[in-house]
Amino acid sequence: MTRSTVISILCCKTKNCVALVGAPGVGKTAIAEGLAQWIAAGKVPAELSKARVVEVDLGAMVAGTPALARGRIRCVGATTFDDYRKYIEKDAALERRFQKVHVEEPSTQATIAILRGIKQQYELHHSLEIQDAAIVAAAELAGRYITGRQFPDKAIDLIDAACATAKKMMQIDSQEKEEDTVKKAVSRCTGIPVSTLDQEEKDRLIHLADRLHERVVGQDEAVNLVAEAVLRSRAGLDQPGQPIGSFLFLGLTGVGKTELAKALAEQLFDSEKMLVRIDMSEYVGFGAVARLIGAAPSCIGYDDGGQLTEIVRRRPYSVILFDEVEKADPLVLNVFIQLLDDGVLTDGKGRTVDFKNTIIIMTSNLGAEHLTAGMAGESTMEAAKDLVMKKVQKHFKPEFLNRLSEVVIFEPLLHDKLKEIVKIQMKSVTARVAAKSISLSASDAALDVILLESCNLMNGARPIRRWVQKNVMTVLSRMLLKGEAVEGSTIVIDATDDKRGLRYEVVNPQG
Repeated sequence: MTRSTVISILCCKTKNCVALVGAPGVGKTAIAEGLAQWIAAGKVPAELSKARVVEVDLGAMVAGTPALARGRIRCVGATTFDDYRKYIEKDAALERRFQKVHVEEPSTQATIAILRGIKQQYELHHSLEIQDAAIVAAAELAGRYITGRQFPDKAIDLIDAACATAKKMMQIDSQEKEEDTVKKAVSRCTGIPVSTLDQEEKDRLIHLADRLHERVVGQDEAVNLVAEAVLRSRAGLDQPGQPIGSFLFLGLTGVGKTELAKALAEQLFDSEKMLVRIDMSEYVGFGAVARLIGAAPSCIGYDDGGQLTEIVRRRPYSVILFDEVEKADPLVLNVFIQLLDDGVLTDGKGRTVDFKNTIIIMTSNLGAEHLTAGMAGESTMEAAKDLVMKKVQKHFKPEFLNRLSEVVIFEPLLHDKLKEIVKIQMKSVTARVAAKSISLSASDAALDVILLESCNLMNGARPIRRWVQKNVMTVLSRMLLKGEAVEGSTIVIDATDDKRGLRYEVVNPQG
């Protein structure tokens, strides 16, 4: 379609110059090259049959506009939107000599056709055969996983990288499938482990709730709501063009809101490091929005970019945790409405940042006093949750709440659930000690002591972690440094006779 439009403009008597304008990588230069091939093949009208295509790098040079005006020179130029505005739109005399043609990004199917058309060039270059399955995989995987770039450029680069990898693997007699080679190329581009791009991702989604339950204790409803929302999104049955999931976590401190965010990052993106935490108490007052998405041109901080948008541009696959979102400036919340609705933000430099592969989690302590009252028996927990929601609805705009996948209220943690958390903490300690080839075991009585000494229902699980670090980890560290426990040793932790402290016994390999 675009090439036919270009040919029609070139056949005009005047204003027969074309400016191909589009984002980098959508195929502007390829249209000009294709035009030359059509002329050589005689597939153009008679007016262009003897035309010659000459490539000239004009840069910012604007001489020769009279010749353009008289139609003596037919010209096809290619530039980006930014450069068109910067160099051509400002010069009215130059701009009116051209008819602007917007070059849209091709679809996935169109990109597959483009790849099939150019595959021979890459087969000759890499001295191998490109299977059609690899072409389809390159287009589909590039469309899903490579953000911030356009078709067909990103798919072409993926095929090129996959061919280079395949040639290297051929040298070591590898029998790897073409699709797997493309997946490895995607993994290098995005940082996503290859395992998450195949059947294992489906298995993870199906069993996501079970795996989250292993780490997040006492929050069955919260975990199930989050897992179901992610499942719907990944299956393509939720609203298209939005983040994978967007959640508002409500509840007392230490009940597992941040822990669930970390668990999601680990399960979906293979590492807790894919969790980005942003403290919303820092985004209040003048300049809050600019700090988040970047300052406008000529403003201080323009070159630095936005703290949120720059992170997502570098790591498009992340869990974004907005902590204490109720403290954010109202203008920041307006930005979130756009983010939740469209899955994109435009930063201070005018670049579109894609959030469609992120999970958005916002935490808040709004209404926590009602949950505390429910714990104390002053009201039922259901009534307490209703009061929490009323306070949330009073604080946030309806258009903000309605764009969230789920509003999740976390239950206060009672003694039996806190005991499970003590076990999880000690399991983590055991794993660290095992890395030094030392066994560690803790009796049930020892777990009761840890719970008794660290338990604070109002503060949830956080005091348990701090107590274990301050006491158990410190004692074990001292034992290791003194040489009391060596490789092959077994450390047994039990309660003291008064059930108020811990006693440590070391069994060395020699007995």
